[in-house]
Amino acid sequence: MCENILLIAKSEKISEKECMLAETIALFHDLGRFEQFTKYKTFSDSESENHAVLGVKILNKEGILARLPEEEIRLVLKAVEYHNLMEIPGNVNPSSKLHFFCRLIRDADKIDILRFASEGYAAEEKCRNPALELYLPDTKGYSEPMVSEILNNRMAKIGDMKNRNDIKLLRLSWIFDLNFPATFSLLKKYGYLESIISSLPESKETEVLKRHCEKYLDAMESGVREGNNEL
Repeated sequence: MCENILLIAKSEKISEKECMLAETIALFHDLGRFEQFTKYKTFSDSESENHAVLGVKILNKEGILARLPEEEIRLVLKAVEYHNLMEIPGNVNPSSKLHFFCRLIRDADKIDILRFASEGYAAEEKCRNPALELYLPDTKGYSEPMVSEILNNRMAKIGDMKNRNDIKLLRLSWIFDLNFPATFSLLKKYGYLESIISSLPESKETEVLKRHCEKYLDAMESGVREGNNEL
């Protein structure tokens, strides 16, 4: 996680101090997971409480960031708080330092989750992890809204998921919320998307989704934002 956020941060030519700040955010972004599982015996926010907000509470309570300047403390806390939201809140100025670091942590976090997911899917024939699939049923096909969102270059919605194939599509759709060319390069290098796609059932629909995601990934890695019709 820290390694990936540094790779992305350095690709943006930011200062060494800012790289350290990015690494600090990465180090603490999931701090709330420990207390979440200890208290609720689950990593599901919907069945317990928002782990990002919980992490902010712990950071404040323990004074872990106390040696940082006040401005940097606020930035770290907000970046941690916002890292798991569907999107960065609209009241965050897109040209602000906070918005930049929010995009950094959200990209690095998605890469880390995709790593975990791809490793789990690669081993699912030997040992299936129900938690990885959010305990959804193993039924055929995909939910139409999930497919539609991907083909329109949008992140799919959790509420539209109906089966374990849909959770895989949800994770594939995260490529439409990535922010930096370096992130796309890392995804191609690691092969996480290919691993997830290969775990989907063979069908014409899967092939269409595969080609669409691969073409988008190639275009975005080059730093070229093309319109939907061209992708």
